[in-house]
Amino acid sequence: MNFKDQLAIDAAVFFNPNEFGETHLIENRQMVIVIDNHELLHRKANTANPDDGIHDAEILFYAKREDFPQRPAVDSWLIMDGKQYRVAVVQEDDVSYTIALRANGS
Repeated sequence: MNFKDQLAIDAAVFFNPNEFGETHLIENRQMVIVIDNHELLHRKANTANPDDGIHDAEILFYAKREDFPQRPAVDSWLIMDGKQYRVAVVQEDDVSYTIALRANGS
């Protein structure tokens, strides 16, 4: 088994609704994501730049890259569970995106 195979196995466990995953409606599609409020608070506490996007974020979540047709763009709109947000931060790794959202009015 190579490293990418192991990442795929780990992602299957991480995004499993019986483990950490939760189903949410994102852009009118049901997706299993992992919301991480603790990581959001940690990043906010450790940011030195109030303009880096994370400072105003309300939600931070992890989503499988394969669930998005393309990488969400910073400052684009994203609808989650019927509420419109601005994408504040997007980071990616081999299998997932880390996405931070800020409220529409920010």
